[in-house]
Amino acid sequence: MARNYLRIAEVVKICGVDEAFVKRLERERVIHGIISQNRKLYPLDQVDRVRVARLLIEEMGVNLEGAEVVLHMREQMIAMHRRLRELLRRLEEHKTS
Repeated sequence: MARNYLRIAEVVKICGVDEAFVKRLERERVIHGIISQNRKLYPLDQVDRVRVARLLIEEMGVNLEGAEVVLHMREQMIAMHRRLRELLRRLEEHKTS
């Protein structure tokens, strides 16, 4: 079974950032974690947000506020893509029935 949450040390390693960067994103409410058994854990979608935020901020020179906007737009685009795929699937089902 795949793990759905990661500890901060794992997030740091996967995303190539330091712990302070992750904590800053959380403090600025760009990401959020959960507390489980007295440990802070991050859902996989939040780990992806850390990865993209690092790319935007450190490699592309976007400021934190700009990165937040891009992350929000990216999530909207992903949701629209999912809806489009579902619509196409339903149309295909309707066509074959």
